[in-house]
Amino acid sequence: MYFQKKHFLPIIVLLIGFLLFTNLTIATAKTDNPEITFNISLSEKKCQIAIWLTDENGNFVDTIYVTKKTAIKGLGNKKGKLDGVMRGARLSLLPVWAYQRGVDYGEGNFYPPKNKPLVDAVTSATPKAELFIWKWIPATQLKPGNYYYYVEVNKSGDQNKHHDYSWYRGQPSVVWKGNITVGDQNSETEAEIIGHGHVAGADGSINTDLSTLTTAIKLIKNIRVIYKTKQ
Repeated sequence: MYFQKKHFLPIIVLLIGFLLFTNLTIATAKTDNPEITFNISLSEKKCQIAIWLTDENGNFVDTIYVTKKTAIKGLGNKKGKLDGVMRGARLSLLPVWAYQRGVDYGEGNFYPPKNKPLVDAVTSATPKAELFIWKWIPATQLKPGNYYYYVEVNKSGDQNKHHDYSWYRGQPSVVWKGNITVGDQNSETEAEIIGHGHVAGADGSINTDLSTLTTAIKLIKNIRVIYKTKQ
């Protein structure tokens, strides 16, 4: 019994030391990634929003953020026909993000269904009509170079005389775009509107004609993005 007690304590000390070293290593590894903060000034509540990143050639890199109703509750992947009352598939929510992400969940629907939600790390409840702040640290190391970030926004019931398709579907989603240079320098950039998504969510194209949009282009007042290098 004495022999067992005598050797048990050093083993415990070594084990605790190993765990502390492991945790320190993991924490240090996380700081190797840059921190990118999105400051989005919203004028309306209950907007559906997606943020994603592409490389300079337009290749999809990662989803940064999606509102929970789209990412977890399956708002864009319901049974029923387009515009069906209550149960219809809302394909026009965030079509540019959905198609660029490129995950087909069946029958050409690129929105995550309720039984295959996105991870909580990239989702949150629908933001209020105020400054929405989302901080993102990439899960994998981004190579130095130029990247583009996109913010897509849409609101149900946002009809006007040009876009009044159903009880919920009105003006199409609006897409904002900005650039980030990943490297050793901190930076701050602002995004600008570049177009809108397909009115029925039939594809992921961006239409640059904004002449038929009114309140949709005012859902977001401005977007400011702050890039901080690794600590």
